[in-house]
Amino acid sequence: MPKYIFPALILSILLCSACAPFAPTHTIQPQVRLDKPYSIQVAGEKSDKLWWESFKSTELNALIEQALSDNFSITIAYARLKQASANLERAGADLYPTLDITGGAKAGRTGTKGNTGKPSYYDDTQQYKLGAAAAYEVDLWGRIEAQRSASEQTFYATRADLDAAAVSIAASVAETWVDLLRVREEIAILNEQIENNKKRLEFQELRFINGLAESVDVLQQRQILASSQSELPLLIAKEQVLLNALSVLIGSTPLDRPTIIQKELPKLIALPPTGLPSDLLVNRPDVRSAGYQLFSAEWSVAEARANRLPQFALNADAAFSSSVAAVLFNNWATTLAGNIMQPLLDGGLRASEVARTRAVVEEQAALYSQTVSEAIQEVEDALINEEQQQEYLRLIAAQRDATAKTLEDAQLRYLQGQSGYLPLLQEILNVQSLERQMIQQQAELIKLRISLYRALGGGWTYSLAHVQKSSSDDQNEGI
Repeated sequence: MPKYIFPALILSILLCSACAPFAPTHTIQPQVRLDKPYSIQVAGEKSDKLWWESFKSTELNALIEQALSDNFSITIAYARLKQASANLERAGADLYPTLDITGGAKAGRTGTKGNTGKPSYYDDTQQYKLGAAAAYEVDLWGRIEAQRSASEQTFYATRADLDAAAVSIAASVAETWVDLLRVREEIAILNEQIENNKKRLEFQELRFINGLAESVDVLQQRQILASSQSELPLLIAKEQVLLNALSVLIGSTPLDRPTIIQKELPKLIALPPTGLPSDLLVNRPDVRSAGYQLFSAEWSVAEARANRLPQFALNADAAFSSSVAAVLFNNWATTLAGNIMQPLLDGGLRASEVARTRAVVEEQAALYSQTVSEAIQEVEDALINEEQQQEYLRLIAAQRDATAKTLEDAQLRYLQGQSGYLPLLQEILNVQSLERQMIQQQAELIKLRISLYRALGGGWTYSLAHVQKSSSDDQNEGI
């Protein structure tokens, strides 16, 4: 029965190749607590709805939609995802046999000169060859599968990076849009204040002509008017700069700015439910990416360990040759061979690679825990900042109301001659400053709400159009 030994050996090896003794077996968890709730809890059911649509602004919706399609960071992330997809296909190619076909034809003529008086004669030769060679590495210890799995986890991580870029870009567009509307409201308030200061100046000049006011009162009012007018160019410049920033965010240039008609700040959208810190493992794309990178590193350890064990390869060759093309397939030869390679001396190369990949796992584990911890910090910071911002706005509103009443009293006292113009002037400045400060802090509150949505992530990124592992564009390109 010796002729059955080789096929039986091959069958046994193929059955053993289904084993993957070094595959990761444990579940990845960050080394931080996830069961403790946030310091500020917001109840409610989670929704995968696009949060920016709650602003009910068609302009903002169009800006974010264009940004998610044309933003340069998004485009870069898509390109990296395509690279990861190609790397994944390349890593899995070794799981399948290779087959190469070779062919050739050769023609020649040999001339022989005859003896004296005899003509030369020629001998024509032809040779045709056709061959096929197949090779297959039996994945005895799961080395090739581990390599493919590592690339697969890297692909998932790159896809999560795309989602993270989308989360960041959407929030950046919304925040820049809020800043733009805040500046426009400041410009409107400042223009109104300039008009009021002009009227007060005319009033003071009239009083001065009638001997009811001193020249210093007129000069002080002119100073206030000049001060308010000098702030207007800076706000106009800031408005243009914010439009430039929006242009770049949506994948355009400042030479082709978007048209934004809205001039007033939107209403504050509802608070999102916070859930538990453990929800961030699913809802935060950057956390998912860090987890996939850790999985990829563990599969690389499995590949390095399997690479230290024997490798078995099968090779099959078939060859056809003939001097006549018509009978090419009549002369043939085939071979089937199996090769085993066991590394003995490599100067510690493979052992050091195992140590290196294990150190990479330690690094990625720490980075994963750090990413989760920082994500929790971002949510906590957003919650705390918003809570205090709400209180700050309440106190500023109370200060503004008190200052407005003080202004009325100061104006009455001045008109009755009970005080000079300087106290009234100071109260005018206080009221005008608080009016602009209220707009600034209201915008800051809206941006903090946006930051909270950004920090919590959300399942809306799952609805994005991902680049598939084999895109139709790549298939149409051919070789």
